[in-house]
Amino acid sequence: MINSIINILKWPVALFMAWSLPALLLLLWNFVISQHYSLQNIPPMMIGLAGYLLLWFLIFKRKAVGSYFSTLEHECTHALFAILTGHSVKGMHITAHDGGHVVYKGGPGNWLITIAPYFFPTITVLLLSVRLFVAQNYWLEIAIGASIAFHITSSYIETHGAQSDLRQVGKFFSFCFLPSANILTYTIIGTYLVSGWPGMKRAIYFLYGEITSYSIVAYHYVDALIRK
Repeated sequence: MINSIINILKWPVALFMAWSLPALLLLLWNFVISQHYSLQNIPPMMIGLAGYLLLWFLIFKRKAVGSYFSTLEHECTHALFAILTGHSVKGMHITAHDGGHVVYKGGPGNWLITIAPYFFPTITVLLLSVRLFVAQNYWLEIAIGASIAFHITSSYIETHGAQSDLRQVGKFFSFCFLPSANILTYTIIGTYLVSGWPGMKRAIYFLYGEITSYSIVAYHYVDALIRK
């Protein structure tokens, strides 16, 4: 039942995400320009993010070093979304050079399980869950930043035309869905880290207002064309 509903929603969700892209880009831009960083005021999250990116370029970019852990997170994300959509995970196979796979039961699966690793940073979300229950901690913030960079670099490597997951859901679907999904994910995470729940609420209201605004303009434009 859950698989059927999710699969029915596949293209409506993809088209809505593509339609939302301008509003999401504006939200991201507003978030970026609202930050006032300086050499004397660098947030721990940015230190972790920049530090991991530097290590990635110097060390982890080499396939022999970094591929096992990125594959592990990738397959764990498949497994997480399988569980969240009503499946039971029976096994997982991880390799350093030949990818991996998850075995689950409870139906044929759905597109959300397949595409989840390409927009959902599992390690970051786990660290954010810890942050909900502990006081703000310098090293935890660094770890969150590093985890974001880890997921960005892993997704960069894994997102290509030969990727079996993307072929399974369809390249056009991936093109419609993934840019908006990634911008939304990282902007919401950044907003939460900077402004907490009130900031996330403001971001959602902003998106709603922007999408509604240009949707009304588009409706009136199409209506005017039809009436000519």
